[in-house]
Amino acid sequence: MEELWIFCGVCEAECPHQVLKSRTSSKRGFSFQGVVKCLECELTGPIDIKEEPPVQLRLRISDDSETEKNMLQVDKGILLSVGETRPHPDGLILITGLEVGNKRPSQAYSQDNPIVWAKKATHAKIRFAIHDGELTISVKQEFEAGEEFQLGMRIRIEGKLAKIKAIHLFGGKSVKMAHALEISRITCFYLPDKQSGMRKDKKNGRQSRG
Repeated sequence: MEELWIFCGVCEAECPHQVLKSRTSSKRGFSFQGVVKCLECELTGPIDIKEEPPVQLRLRISDDSETEKNMLQVDKGILLSVGETRPHPDGLILITGLEVGNKRPSQAYSQDNPIVWAKKATHAKIRFAIHDGELTISVKQEFEAGEEFQLGMRIRIEGKLAKIKAIHLFGGKSVKMAHALEISRITCFYLPDKQSGMRKDKKNGRQSRG
């Protein structure tokens, strides 16, 4: 028995309905015309359902210096936001930017046909701006998407210990804590060896608190 979960005016709620007669089409979205019976109150009557086809948006998936062109399919009326994750046939993606004409909004509706800039959401390459005396060094390092970073946290970058000073998300917002996938840039400074609070165990080479 074919069923549909739809709103019933008598029950005033979504209820299962038995399909007695139907005609469907998927040429331009999805349409259903037929006769159904509510399985709660047994009200029988005709029904006409129309769903608009999904919107095909231009997608740009960035991976370091390379950008892959693709398409993202979403329903009409969906609000897209920088920093949110979306499902994609190639795997989960994180939206890092939206482009509508010559504007770069933090949010846009799918029917505005924005170009969606994103990156894959399994691992994340974070850009670090590291203050080392009077110099500022820029490096990138890869982490698992769910790894957490906090202000004041100590992290080893290219073999040297650094302390996190600022965390910036895609879109520019500054936060105290975030996961690797959400982070656009981390500002930090190298710690002098004598202040790192770490020493090497000469036997096994592991790090330990001093």
